[in-house]
Amino acid sequence: MIKLKGAHFLTAFLMGVLFPVFLGAAELPTYQKYTGPIKPGVVITKENLDTYLPELQKLCTPSELKWLSMGLREGLVTMPIVKITHSPVTKGQLEATRKYAGTARVGADNRLINWVAGYPFPEPKNAQEIAWNCYPAHNRNTVHDDGRFQSWFGLFKGTKYEKHLTWDAFTRKYRARTDMPPLGDMTIFKESDIVYKEAVVFFEPDEVKGFAQLRVYYDDIDKPDDAYAYIPAIRRLRRLTGADRTDPILGSDYVVDDSEIWRQKIDSRMKFRVLEQRDFLVARNYTLMDKPPAYDYKKHGPCFQLEWEIRPHWVLEIMINNPDYAYSKRIIYVDAVPVGQGGTSGAAWGESYDQKGRLWRALGMMAHVSNKEGFRGFSKAAFIDYLNDHYTAMATTPGYYLDGKDFDKAYPLKEEDFTIKSLLRMVR
Repeated sequence: MIKLKGAHFLTAFLMGVLFPVFLGAAELPTYQKYTGPIKPGVVITKENLDTYLPELQKLCTPSELKWLSMGLREGLVTMPIVKITHSPVTKGQLEATRKYAGTARVGADNRLINWVAGYPFPEPKNAQEIAWNCYPAHNRNTVHDDGRFQSWFGLFKGTKYEKHLTWDAFTRKYRARTDMPPLGDMTIFKESDIVYKEAVVFFEPDEVKGFAQLRVYYDDIDKPDDAYAYIPAIRRLRRLTGADRTDPILGSDYVVDDSEIWRQKIDSRMKFRVLEQRDFLVARNYTLMDKPPAYDYKKHGPCFQLEWEIRPHWVLEIMINNPDYAYSKRIIYVDAVPVGQGGTSGAAWGESYDQKGRLWRALGMMAHVSNKEGFRGFSKAAFIDYLNDHYTAMATTPGYYLDGKDFDKAYPLKEEDFTIKSLLRMVR
């Protein structure tokens, strides 16, 4: 056994105790603020795009830049730049976050431990904590405890319109409910480990009318989630496999595991790393009093006429480490504005790479609208097949804003709504 003298022992002890702390502190990169010529008041158009293109390359993701440049060059949209806006957090979310701050942690296998409710890590210290803050199946940055929304999906090859789909969607959270009764953990979570359900049914066009999906998400990271689809053409209910969850639905670019930027289940094989913390261009947050401009696919194609802001984001890399999965990694752009200071910890944009390392698919959720209570939902989304130049534009109306009524009173959801039988009744 090697004996250390007092001074050397103290040095070794301090390195053993403090060095991991220093590593943790250094794991998150420092914020890189953008100071270039793109600033509030600038409007980027078809005429000045080439002038601002070098700066847009600094502020946009690769897929976002391709999508935006296409819309600008074709004169489909302009890009007004505005001051950064703040998105309120619901009273229940904020209270739960403050009450349970410091109790949650992430285990060595990526498992979330001791989380009760609210944002698990209001002051994240590493990439794993940022990942759990924005993971939509558990922590709802949008849609919240219960949700209902209708959506229109326009399919485009480049800027050329092909067809459109429409659906009605229902969502329910079973764990850590903070705003809509019943609060806390529902019985179904306690008995069956279910944290979230989502049900969708398609209404247009006629050839897909009645196509429905039911998705069930479990808390245990070792338990695979369930997904079922009813296919009206054969009048059969089919259980979806893992491969089905990365297949586009009904010819669109919408992928189940890409919902809300990423809905793929976190597992122990994943490795997380924050590559940067810097400014990006994202669509601004809106309110009921200041709604985003209406979308017209004949005028705007696969793009949206919105106002844009420069906002700090974490650039989160997720190495999937599963050769049987469609993607090798994801890059997620997560809001880095602190919760309680106008931040949401939500993901604004995500890019997925195939097993050859090529950028394949991307999704941007944008133009979130908040009501006065802080309930928040996205109103626009762009699904992008980067390799094939194919786009799906999603325009949606979150249920919180329908008729200006309180969602849980105007559109109450029942447990039986989350069944294939109930979904089929809607289209018959």
